[in-house]
Amino acid sequence: MNIVNTVAPISIDNLKKFFTDKSTFYVIDYKNSTIKGTKLLTYLSNLDIPCDINFDGCTKEECYDMIKDYMHASMIVNIKSLELTVISLLMQLKGIIKKYDEDFLNSNIDIIKHWVTRIDSLTLYNMLIIGDEEFKEFIEAHESDDTDSLVGVNFVSLIKHPEMYELYQTIDQSAVINYTKYFNEYMFKGKNLYSYWANENNPMFLLTFSIASGNLSSDEYNKAKSQTIEELENVASVQ
Repeated sequence: MNIVNTVAPISIDNLKKFFTDKSTFYVIDYKNSTIKGTKLLTYLSNLDIPCDINFDGCTKEECYDMIKDYMHASMIVNIKSLELTVISLLMQLKGIIKKYDEDFLNSNIDIIKHWVTRIDSLTLYNMLIIGDEEFKEFIEAHESDDTDSLVGVNFVSLIKHPEMYELYQTIDQSAVINYTKYFNEYMFKGKNLYSYWANENNPMFLLTFSIASGNLSSDEYNKAKSQTIEELENVASVQ
């Protein structure tokens, strides 16, 4: 991997490196960048290059402001440091860990709950893609929401991380929602939700793939899913 440490905006010479070497990975020095917050997220989303953000030297307030901007963002951007931070934040809301200032948690509780509801509701989506009539009836028994709002859209960016599935240690099943457009339309940078959900780090999808392939019955699926969630309780939390 060719790592390029840079500020944002990235110079033309540094950008050219990606087009001549696809292994190029950019690490953005947030402290010394001239574009920050939502503007930086939009800039990186439009570039669509492999990158992460280095927050060394930043104050806690600068970091918290960026987390807040990321959680409200309506454009998909792949930033591992922010993705793992938000997973930890959601885990704190669920009482799994305690890492962040309660004042920050409380002042941003609405957007944090917004993310939690969408993450928890992916359990319904996992049943939907099986196509079993029994599961369809269960899904339709839940509240339906046809929102197409992209605020907080980066919940789909968490799906690739094994750490995200620790969030399923606790789910308020009565609060999950059947998001009809999120679940069925191509509204994630031209992709559908399945493009994100179907990955090797997703234990729920792997179970779903087994039942769709005829290797598991519905009853066996439900039992295996329960065992998978219980096993997540023994996984070490994000540090």
